[in-house]
Amino acid sequence: MAKTRIERALGYVRVSTQRQAEGGISLDNQEDRLTAHYAQRGVEYVDTYRDGGLSGTTDARPGLQALFEHALRPGAGITEIGVYSFSRLFRDHYLLEHYRRKLKRAGVRLVAITQEVGHDAEGDLVRSVLSNFDEYQSRQTAKFTRDTMKRNAQAGFWNGGIPPIGYTTEIAEMRGSKAKMRLVIEPSEALLVQQIYRMKRIGIGRGPMGYKKIVLHLNASGATYRGRKFHVSNVRDILTRSTYRGKHLYGVHDIRNGIKRPEEEWQEIPAPVIIPEAEWLQVQAGIARNASHITPPTFVSGPTMLAGIAKCGHPECGHALTIATGKGGRYRYYRCSRNLRRGESACQGTSIRDQKLEAIVIDAMAARLLQPARLQALLANLLDDSSAAVRERQAHLKALRTERTRIEGAIQNMFDFIEQGIVSPRDTDFTARLAAQRTRRADLEQEILLVERQLSAADRRVTAEAVDRLGQVILEKLRSKDSATRQGYARRFVTKVVVAPNLITITGPVKALELAAGGAPDQSAPMVPSLDREWCGREDSNFHGLSPTTTSTLRVYQFRHGRTL
Repeated sequence: MAKTRIERALGYVRVSTQRQAEGGISLDNQEDRLTAHYAQRGVEYVDTYRDGGLSGTTDARPGLQALFEHALRPGAGITEIGVYSFSRLFRDHYLLEHYRRKLKRAGVRLVAITQEVGHDAEGDLVRSVLSNFDEYQSRQTAKFTRDTMKRNAQAGFWNGGIPPIGYTTEIAEMRGSKAKMRLVIEPSEALLVQQIYRMKRIGIGRGPMGYKKIVLHLNASGATYRGRKFHVSNVRDILTRSTYRGKHLYGVHDIRNGIKRPEEEWQEIPAPVIIPEAEWLQVQAGIARNASHITPPTFVSGPTMLAGIAKCGHPECGHALTIATGKGGRYRYYRCSRNLRRGESACQGTSIRDQKLEAIVIDAMAARLLQPARLQALLANLLDDSSAAVRERQAHLKALRTERTRIEGAIQNMFDFIEQGIVSPRDTDFTARLAAQRTRRADLEQEILLVERQLSAADRRVTAEAVDRLGQVILEKLRSKDSATRQGYARRFVTKVVVAPNLITITGPVKALELAAGGAPDQSAPMVPSLDREWCGREDSNFHGLSPTTTSTLRVYQFRHGRTL
């Protein structure tokens, strides 16, 4: 006799605005309806999860995520999630279908008590129509809201949000129950804004000051940006914001995606003047005139050898080192990008001449990695042509091909979702997942290529002599006069170079070496190697005991440079 499953339900309620709460679908009203519904059906109603004042177009809601965590928890025994209507759960068709299918796989039904649809194909069609209508209605409401805010700005009213430093808001007039706000000066903050403009325009005893010097002076004097330390970014924003001369620009960026709109779509809102027009224009002229010296030294783009690889090794930093120049471009340094942006209050900073750091890395690789004995130890599995090794590679190749087939099927299914209209190709979450699957497929194809090379004919078998030549070729390319060649080889064989005050640590993947040894060092290799064992262990380590599938990340080469930076 089959055991009857006990019905247990969770409820979810949501409102996005106070108007909804007062219009008959308040949180309490929704919960009462759910409680009565499940009492009538004789289903155990376990709990209700709530979200107030949050949009249904996103899944970034604490109550919603707690609901799904409870429903999908092993042993929870939840059979159903109930909502007042599907729009309370989502106003996005893709998200609704994504979570509904996830729940369905776990044996949990999704039910809207005011929109009863079946759980068969006909029910799926009806629910799809309702969900798409909810999404359309949400977009129309958003469009109406944007138009209303645009007209509000044209009338000179503040549309909400945090006012720029130096201002606060007050009620300008009442229209029924709706308060119309306007900007007014906040005296203590306005004085700070005026001080910043003076420092940029005339300085404090030593002439006009740059962004970083202003930041250091403000933080040292105890001034704060509404309770937080000043950074270059907010000082730059203050010094370039036209609001302070009485012209606040509204609608410059699309709040949905952060993209800057064309100037003809901007709205100008009158604001109380904090900085006189002539002084504001003088500061803008100074910024434009000295643009190349705003952040001395100047950032340099181009094929630098360790771009994207070198990292700051100061505690709690880890940001990228970027190329910067000094003395009018005569010297080039790897500098901590966080220190350049925010000053010493964010990171003490790392600075080392580019030629010196690159020479250290190349010499370290020559001494610790590209010596014949070291390379042969690292690539011992390629030199092993025993029958046992061949069988192991054949089994590994079969597993890789099976995984590639599965990934290709998943990618095809995602394209099917687009053709069926289930998802939009512009959906950012969808495109991110598609990109991840494609990256995984590319990694698998590189892995398959490597194993196929290992299993190739005898005339292509990797020999000790070939491994020796490989080290010589890599070293020659790293010392090439062509900067693009040096960068390409560094990216291929080095994953990270961490520069700490008295220590440089270099890591790299074995995978790139194996691919190069299996063919030729000029053949393609993954730009971002898959997680694998590293090419160099501690100075006293060797790799004879490691299998090709070892994935632990190992410390590599340590070079003490003391105070010579």
